[in-house]
Amino acid sequence: MFKKRLLKNIILGVALGVVGGFGLSQQVQADNNTEKADFEIQPITSVAQVDTSLRYYDLKFKPGTKNTIKMRIQNFTDKKITVNSELQNGMTQVGGDMKFQSSTKGLDPSAKVPLTTIASIEKSARTIHLDPQETRVVEAEIKMPSENFNGMIAGGWKFTEHLENKTTDQTISSNYAYMVSINLRGSHYKVYPELKYASTKPILYDSRPAMGIKIRNTQPMVLKNVHFKAVISKAGLFSDNRLYEKEGSSMAPNSSVTLPVSWAYDNMKAGTYKVAVKVTGENLWNKLPMSWTFKKSFKVSKAEAASLNKRSLQRPTNKWLYVIAANGVLLLVAVYGLYRVIKIG
Repeated sequence: MFKKRLLKNIILGVALGVVGGFGLSQQVQADNNTEKADFEIQPITSVAQVDTSLRYYDLKFKPGTKNTIKMRIQNFTDKKITVNSELQNGMTQVGGDMKFQSSTKGLDPSAKVPLTTIASIEKSARTIHLDPQETRVVEAEIKMPSENFNGMIAGGWKFTEHLENKTTDQTISSNYAYMVSINLRGSHYKVYPELKYASTKPILYDSRPAMGIKIRNTQPMVLKNVHFKAVISKAGLFSDNRLYEKEGSSMAPNSSVTLPVSWAYDNMKAGTYKVAVKVTGENLWNKLPMSWTFKKSFKVSKAEAASLNKRSLQRPTNKWLYVIAANGVLLLVAVYGLYRVIKIG
């Protein structure tokens, strides 16, 4: 009787170990986002605001004029906080969707007048020290180009709070940030996006082999509700298709996007490839449906493929599979042992 009870306990313990092996990683991110930002911002619109229903700056200024935009910032806490602010340029990130950066590095050559070249923030608004419950208005100055321009100049105003909680052995940092878009309308605003195929070449994406298809929007207008679909196939009898697809995206004016077609953990092979890209979307100001199709071929050399494969991340070994397999064997042994005890008894 004791043996039966002992073996039952062994089986229960091993079974819990097997189940635990499957569920171990499910609670990792439970409390990462429980805190909220300590401050809030609100754009203060002016007579230059074209669409007053928008919660960002949609402005039209005269050429060659100096103009001021204002932002209200409020500290909701009972402690002092510090908030940094900076102006950034609009661009399109890898895979699609708009993003912002303070430098002009990497901007498309068609972006003749980036926002950060004509706009600046007063020194007191770059680093903002707020007392408990304090509300303040900060300003940025925009010097419009002397010559008329078409379409729009896109950028944003970013506000970031830096928090530090020091423990005995480490420093934990968190950043709460807000971004408010700034769109400056040109004298002739109503232009249309125009996409052009630039190139396709081997790249590392998430540390793994991929093909990067570069598409350019050469006009100063946003393309919204974008659907990207790209297919790459290797020329030859036994070719397989590699796909990248994304819906509900956007593309900034005068920007380029790289569509990453992943090879996952497969090695890149030298040879001739064919690429087919279809992009659909809507013009920003009148929601006109627009569509582009590109079909190209390109070659990957042996040296390019070898270099990429050498730098790529190798397929990881899942150690938990071994643990689960071992637990499974123990469970089978325990079940067999219990069966023998019951049969003999």
